[in-house]
Amino acid sequence: MEDKIYLSDIAGYEEEKAEAKKIIEVLKNHEKYEKKGAYIPKGLILSGNPGVGKTMLAKAIASESGVPFFEYESNESETEAATIKSIKELFKKARENPPAIIFIDELDELVMTNDFTSDYSRKTTKILLTEIDGISSSDGILVIATTNHRPILPPSLMRSGRMDKRITIDMPDTIDREEIFKLYLSKNELLNDIDAHQLALKTPNFCGADIKTLVNETIIDCTSQGINKITLIDFERNIPVVRFQDIRKRNKYGPDDLTCYHEIGHFIAEYKTSGIVTSISTEKFGRITGHILFEEETIEFERVSKNTLKKKLITMLGGLAGEEVMCSDMTTGAVDDVNKARTAISHLMNVGAFGFDKLPPNRASGGFAADTTPTSEKRLEVTERLETELLNEAFENAKALIQSNMNLAKTLYNELKEKEKLSKREVEEILNRFNNNEHVSA
Repeated sequence: MEDKIYLSDIAGYEEEKAEAKKIIEVLKNHEKYEKKGAYIPKGLILSGNPGVGKTMLAKAIASESGVPFFEYESNESETEAATIKSIKELFKKARENPPAIIFIDELDELVMTNDFTSDYSRKTTKILLTEIDGISSSDGILVIATTNHRPILPPSLMRSGRMDKRITIDMPDTIDREEIFKLYLSKNELLNDIDAHQLALKTPNFCGADIKTLVNETIIDCTSQGINKITLIDFERNIPVVRFQDIRKRNKYGPDDLTCYHEIGHFIAEYKTSGIVTSISTEKFGRITGHILFEEETIEFERVSKNTLKKKLITMLGGLAGEEVMCSDMTTGAVDDVNKARTAISHLMNVGAFGFDKLPPNRASGGFAADTTPTSEKRLEVTERLETELLNEAFENAKALIQSNMNLAKTLYNELKEKEKLSKREVEEILNRFNNNEHVSA
């Protein structure tokens, strides 16, 4: 392991680091724990979205415990025989240098078990199971693997006695993001005056890697423009660049009407259902032609109530509703919103939320081949009906909200058409005028 990483290098994630400390303690004092009748777990799976710090945590466990770190390095051109040989040699080295850590990054890419039909997949999984089973409880060897898709891993690999210990690393919440920003801001004296809390509020759904990129992009942007005093505004300017992973494109003729209607529709739907005020933008970033930017935590669909889901669907379809109500037309962006809404609903049905688990079982979601039995057909029929009902209800509610707030929509349109972007403060000023009875239509 070239660059040593310690737990102090990982900001936020206090619960995850506390769990990692237990593992470090056992690795450092495995003989003491063995006398007590305990042993080092054979396997630990670190799961979570890309960029949340899974590999960093694995390397921190190795650095803090001071044990050898043997990493499996995959090669796309590697043959089946070469892969099996690499795995065997990896475990052999670890057994010769106990206690030790074997690290396998992106385990799902190695075992590839989505359909589990390829010989390569079966053979690599089998050799991995054999090697893990060959680890004695007194060897002091821990296999750490990361994955972005834990549900597709084979149950045989994750059963007790194998890769049975797990730490899930979620996307950082506001508190974690603030700590991550503090860490990166503290490394540059030019950024000492930046408010980390404000940045955390403005970057929902940013992972640690996104935050690191944002800090770097902002420094590069300001340096190229000759800006010596970096401010929060400079960071705000670069947030969409990182969020949409593309450069800003100039609107030669100003924002088009449909984009304005679309983003205003999203805003009114969100504001009227949740009370949240966002900025509204028609700036172009690559193929993205507009957005509303939340400065608060967005909802994760695994944890929402049915009522919250309905509100979120109204917001998702608010763009389409805005286009239809204000000009009876529709853009490709609206189609994308509908697809995202369908995905959100389908996800909740698959995890069994809100009574959707009463649907006929969906065997395909469990890693099996698609089921063509009447039960599966019945589930598809019920799922499509529920999905259609939820989408239609949300769309009609979104249209009603916009129709009853047309004066507000027209005012926002006039401002947005002129300025291309309205900050949260500017939107609040417009809302204040309406709340003070200036031709408001509630």
